[in-house]
Amino acid sequence: MVRLPAQARPLFPYLKPAYTTMTRLVAPVTVQLSRWRGGYLPRTAVDTMEQAAARGGRISTVRPAEVVRRTPPADSPTPHPTFAANLAEAIPRVAIAELPNGRVLGPEGAVITGDGAIVQELSFYFGTTRPREHPLFWHPFPGPPRHVPGRLGVLASRGDRNYYHFLIDVMPRLAIAEQGGEIAPPDRWYVPAKPGFQRELLGLAGLTEDQWIDSTANPHVQADVLVVPGLPSNIVRNPPWVVGFLRRRLMPQPIARVPGRGVYITRGDAPNNRRVVNEASVVAALRALGFSTADPATMTVREQIECFASASVIVAPHGAALANLVFTSPGAAVVELFPAGYAKPDYWKLANGVPGLAYHYLLGTGPVTARQLAGFVVADIEVDVAVLVDVVGGILDQQRDG
Repeated sequence: MVRLPAQARPLFPYLKPAYTTMTRLVAPVTVQLSRWRGGYLPRTAVDTMEQAAARGGRISTVRPAEVVRRTPPADSPTPHPTFAANLAEAIPRVAIAELPNGRVLGPEGAVITGDGAIVQELSFYFGTTRPREHPLFWHPFPGPPRHVPGRLGVLASRGDRNYYHFLIDVMPRLAIAEQGGEIAPPDRWYVPAKPGFQRELLGLAGLTEDQWIDSTANPHVQADVLVVPGLPSNIVRNPPWVVGFLRRRLMPQPIARVPGRGVYITRGDAPNNRRVVNEASVVAALRALGFSTADPATMTVREQIECFASASVIVAPHGAALANLVFTSPGAAVVELFPAGYAKPDYWKLANGVPGLAYHYLLGTGPVTARQLAGFVVADIEVDVAVLVDVVGGILDQQRDG
């Protein structure tokens, strides 16, 4: 996610590392300043949930470490290096921790033990490698925490204002808590619950308003006991069991795929945001193949689920809407569009866990402007329309023959 104005986004590859470095440098100062008013910033750090639990809490492993093996993208005997490097991936154990007097601080959901240590495994922020690079260290005087009696479960985490991260990172924490073993379930959940996709997803998962505390309205809380499920899909690992949980929980009744139904997913026309710059030509060419266009920004979650589940072919630029691939039906296919020269494996990993979904990708044309992740997220896409039509036509032919 990039929160810069559209015209400033090309500066992101330079501003992000500078911001991270400055955060690390300013953190010792703000920690000292914080002691003048509450001392709420974390004074120290631990790396793992085990280390956090050793400070007076408990931990239970819910899922052991595993190795996920994936198939290459369709029609790619020599896949892009980003896919080849992730054909096998070690995924660490997933655990749940119980932290007496634990706190959650800030809009990015930093978890802090009762004695003031930030837990890096549960709190690390995008593009950072050290605890004191977390953005919360820019704010030395947070307000006092709201005290929450009893057991408070933590769903909130960094990026939870983004559809992908909320669906894929946040919602599966429910599964971890439900399999918590010796760790008893929480009384209530701490989760962003603004009107919109967050509340709708919580409702589809069976949670009601009396079961949550809105983290947006309460950015600093301290509970008698903080119950913290690990982040099962963090760093875009996207293990297959996450897909299975979301399908069972959010789409209990299967939705039939409509043979030949093609959908193009737009990201809109905001520049420097992985928009498709020749989208009018793309839409016209796909319309000739029977495609319609969908804009997830104008749709409810239920409408997005139905759109993806009923589609036979989905074409979309890389973006959060592709999290909905978890709902696609057997026999469907997706073509993910990337900027020139750069591919990212997030949704290919996700697709590998979806039964019967064929994954294809297409790199954009033109000069290569995205040579690293920070440049990729602000790069726009120019599609070779003729190549796209060939790829989609081949998929449709194969589906008809199959």
